Amino acid sequence: MKTPLRPEGPDPPAMTCVDVERWLVAMFMTLTTTPIFSARPRHVEAVKPNVAPGPLFWLEFATVVLGAGTPELIALLTWARAKARRRIKRHRRLRLLKDVPGGTVTDHCVEFGVNRRTFDRQRKRACERVADAWNTQHPVKAD
Repeated sequence: MKTPLRPEGPDPPAMTCVDVERWLVAMFMTLTTTPIFSARPRHVEAVKPNVAPGPLFWLEFATVVLGAGTPELIALLTWARAKARRRIKRHRRLRLLKDVPGGTVTDHCVEFGVNRRTFDRQRKRACERVADAWNTQHPVKAD
């Protein structure tokens, strides 16, 4: 008997840019002390059908799709890390973590001489590319 590729029931909706951002922010909230570019380029294995991917999966997947060190990847990960940092600092229980690494997007733009609009366009383009790559590899069946 063959194992089904997808769990029984309705198909999940296609991955959107908002979903990609949510996963990356969650990854940085989970890995508060990990440097932003800690993952080495590796081959990404297929996701098991009934198991949620681990936090580092999204970093590896984005790196494979966008390319290591590209401005789009840097913008997407910098934004996600800053968003996670802001959420951690606002959360009552997580506030006890004192030295949450990273800064703001504005700090990054000033330090590297990047216009904020350019940064936001790169982040949005990267997010859309990652969502499109996910949807290409994991198509949703239309009924």
